[in-house]
Amino acid sequence: MLDKQQLHHLVDKLPESELTSAARYLEFLLSQEAPVDPEMLARIDQARAHPAPGISHDDVLREFGL
Repeated sequence: MLDKQQLHHLVDKLPESELTSAARYLEFLLSQEAPVDPEMLARIDQARAHPAPGISHDDVLREFGL
């Protein structure tokens, strides 16, 4: 099982571009009354393993003329 020191180490390894997302996810976890169930964790793992192509940040900026 992961302890807080190991979690801090993982956070330290995150690129700056992922810090906001990581903070939002941690805040989400703290706001939940019930823990995330194993089915949800499996869905998250599956989404990470097969990410959607999405739209690049540059394309979004270009679309809005920025």
